[in-house]
Amino acid sequence: MKRIFFGFTAAFLLVLASCSGSSGSGGSEGAEKCSDVTVEDWDTFLGIDYGTNERDLEDKIGKFTGGEYTADSTAFVYYFNRVERVPVSVWVNGATGDVETIFIEVLSYEDNFDQDVENAVEEFKIDPCESRFLGMQQSEVEKIMGEPVVSETLDEGVKSISYDSEGFEYSVNFKFYPEQGNKCTSISLNWFY
Repeated sequence: MKRIFFGFTAAFLLVLASCSGSSGSGGSEGAEKCSDVTVEDWDTFLGIDYGTNERDLEDKIGKFTGGEYTADSTAFVYYFNRVERVPVSVWVNGATGDVETIFIEVLSYEDNFDQDVENAVEEFKIDPCESRFLGMQQSEVEKIMGEPVVSETLDEGVKSISYDSEGFEYSVNFKFYPEQGNKCTSISLNWFY
């Protein structure tokens, strides 16, 4: 009887230890990894790395649902509208094909917001350190990212904050819409080469 009890106890502890591992945001290491995010860490977003070429986009983010050239043909915009109310677009340089802008926006309101973010996280395999910004208040983003280089109020009370990397290779912008409870509902990342 003692052997069976010991066996069950050991199995339970093994399962418990594996559930408290360090992957994702569930483990303490995952939480620590996310706590130190600065603009310098935005060299990857939605699984796309700084310097990615459009030829590699499908491997990184999956199939696109459409696309078009900008009016001046300097960029091509790929649309990844695979999650209802969460459009994702990736802008690539029209000459080089290098990714220059990645944009995600959650269009839903209170009732669907959390579920839509969860659906986008699942569909695009968004890192928890990135997805956690969607739904945060401005003060929460600033607590993590620090003082923005630009903080402004746009039309209709939309708040916008931006951060630039030290060498101006990355610039990330967060927007907070009053009709969505002043939550962060869009993130735009620009890469400069």
